[in-house]
Amino acid sequence: MPSTRASRSPRPARARVPIRRAAWAAITRQLGFAALTRHLAFAAGLAVAALLALPTVAAAHADLVDASPADRAVLSAEPQQVTLVFSERVTLALTTVAVVAPNGHRVDRGAPAAAGAGGDRIRVRLAPEPDQGTYVVAWRTTAADDGHTTSGRLTFSVGAPSGTAPATAPLGGGDRLTDAVLDVGVWLGFAGLAGLVGFAAVRLYCLPDVDASSDHHADGQAAPPAWAGLRWPAAAGWAVLVAGTLVQLLAHGPSAQGKAVSAAFDRSLLSDSLSSHVGHTLVARFLLLALIAAVGEEVLRHRRAGRAAAAVLALALALTWSETSHAPAGPLAPLALTITALHVTAMAVWAGGMACLVVLLARGKDPALVLAARRFSHLALCAVAVLAATGLYQAYREVGSVHGLTGTHYGRLVLTKATLFLLVVTVAARTHARVHRRREPANARQARRPILLELAGVTAVLVVTVLLLSTAPAHVPHPTYTGSGGPAPGAPQAPGTSAR
Repeated sequence: MPSTRASRSPRPARARVPIRRAAWAAITRQLGFAALTRHLAFAAGLAVAALLALPTVAAAHADLVDASPADRAVLSAEPQQVTLVFSERVTLALTTVAVVAPNGHRVDRGAPAAAGAGGDRIRVRLAPEPDQGTYVVAWRTTAADDGHTTSGRLTFSVGAPSGTAPATAPLGGGDRLTDAVLDVGVWLGFAGLAGLVGFAAVRLYCLPDVDASSDHHADGQAAPPAWAGLRWPAAAGWAVLVAGTLVQLLAHGPSAQGKAVSAAFDRSLLSDSLSSHVGHTLVARFLLLALIAAVGEEVLRHRRAGRAAAAVLALALALTWSETSHAPAGPLAPLALTITALHVTAMAVWAGGMACLVVLLARGKDPALVLAARRFSHLALCAVAVLAATGLYQAYREVGSVHGLTGTHYGRLVLTKATLFLLVVTVAARTHARVHRRREPANARQARRPILLELAGVTAVLVVTVLLLSTAPAHVPHPTYTGSGGPAPGAPQAPGTSAR
């Protein structure tokens, strides 16, 4: 007689569903994923509107417009304090002023304090100094709206000018290593955004649709195409974006103060960074990334309903770059913020989409991947068109003149970026045309070569973009200080003043 255990039929294997996916399944059964996506898109849209409403008309950098004592003034007695007036509000916690007496000793007493309600005027008290001669005032401050740093120096004399001015080493011109770490953080943020947005664009617009229920058979064996369960490029982009944002947040305070990179973990300096506009913007980016971590997988699993949510989330992320760029400067700031966000999003779609296709084409030889590469060519063409249009507007707005394009560092960087962009587009167009003219269908290796070449060129463009973000624009929206006791319209920059 056969045993009872042997006569039993094997029980079907139960599908192991992650708790998070089960919870989302319950929610989508109640609301429907389309309705849920509309709610998420509406919430993200409100976040976008809030970001657009934050900035006001302001200068691109906090330039010095007035000082007391004035630059090169000769006084009969030492003043009790020095007052500096800037073209816009400054972050007081990230402002440093050093006053050096003729004998080389610092005579500034205490931290800078506000000298009015507008936030654009600061003062520092001076200790009594018996020596007469030339004093040097060195300052370094951060604009309250975009977080960009400016620095400079002026002199005044008591009794009569000295033969030589004392050195102002306490402030210097900033720490190069700290500035480089900050630039690396910004670049990592761009790279992570490209990986995240590019993967979503390829998955939702270029790859064939794969039914969410066909990811696995009942016995747990994988059966779908190579891309069906592919999630790690998006996860890697998300992680790189988190890391880049964290590096940017930690390095912002030390870079603004001209301190060494070791000051990144100074609790008081980190608190000052978090309380600034840049800190608020980076925290908003972290919150958006947390939202993407919660809903991103479900967005990718539903092609039609997920496209709108993915587009809104991508634009909301891009707006966090707009808020810390030169976009808040000057009139029509909401329009400039929107155009900058479109520019960043188009760059992410183009660069990240190419990187995603390289990964996919290296995984398998499915003909559908080659078809996806051809579909991406059309998406990339749209992204390039948006990049060209928004880039022209940004160049016109930030440069303002032919002289600004050729006679300033910012203008030359714009020319370099435009040249690299045109070169990449020209080479890519010729390479893709050569591939499409072939009679036989291209294989995965042939389709990957032009994408790799294009990706290398876009990487160079992104490097120049990071340099542009840390450089003062060519135009000067506010009068700058000339040392004669008042502003001078149209002056290019105050002597001894630098900007980051």
